Amino acid sequence: MLFKKTLSAVSLAVLTLAITITSITSSPALAVPEKRALFGRYNDMDCNPSSSKPNPVILLHGLLGNSGEFAYMGLRFALKGYCAYSLDYGHVPGIPILGGLNDLMVSAMELSDFVDKVQAATGASKVDLVGYSEGSTLARVYLKYFNGTAKVDHLAAIGSNQYGTTFANIVTILKAANLFGAVKGALNPLCKACFQLTLGAPFLDQLAEGGDTYPEVKYLMLVSKYDELITPYTNGFLRTLGPNVHNVVIQDDLCSLDLSEHLAQAVSPVAFNAIEYFLRTDSITKAGCRALLL
Repeated sequence: MLFKKTLSAVSLAVLTLAITITSITSSPALAVPEKRALFGRYNDMDCNPSSSKPNPVILLHGLLGNSGEFAYMGLRFALKGYCAYSLDYGHVPGIPILGGLNDLMVSAMELSDFVDKVQAATGASKVDLVGYSEGSTLARVYLKYFNGTAKVDHLAAIGSNQYGTTFANIVTILKAANLFGAVKGALNPLCKACFQLTLGAPFLDQLAEGGDTYPEVKYLMLVSKYDELITPYTNGFLRTLGPNVHNVVIQDDLCSLDLSEHLAQAVSPVAFNAIEYFLRTDSITKAGCRALLL
């Protein structure tokens, strides 16, 4: 069932992207050089933000992932006219491809350097962050410890994890069997972030001290009822609320037909449209399931 839901979401994402590309490239108003420039906006340091979309979008992948997770959303942001970027962060020696493993403070330093690089290249005064899974937590580490509030306008999240996860109840089972300490001792050198993201982790308690939001940043936290990895899924919500904070359950507030579990959220047209609308308007879309067709 999980595989079928993920496959369906990927198929829908590919179809949506194909329709978007076709509609743009078939337009007689676009000459060939302009088309190439449009596609080049994804991870293109020569991109010049437009006056209507002045903030570059930086996409942050999840645990055990890499920037390839945003092949769908990154290109869709580019097609929408944004300067969009993704980076690989959190690698440890001897483990290629898989990112997000290192200490979140180290990864946040990498993000800080990347934000500075994007700002220098584009001349933008602010950026928008889109975090998937661990990436949503990393963004808050950057905001708190690396003066990120001075450089970030919006923070949007999918598969959000703000207050810890049991990783599909694996942590709960290990603790009940008195094995959590032994497993942590064995795996922590290879994946420090794993144990910073678990339910009850001291790192997350420290991150939340003094409140988990800042008034100068606008927040959108998207979670799915079908998320099997971020458990409980409600731990993806922020708790310091205000008019700049939106906690959203995809199935309740956007589209009840969206069956995206954890992986599929990264290729959900519903999630993409909600995030893009939020970055553009500071508010939540009311399009509902119609977003599946856009």
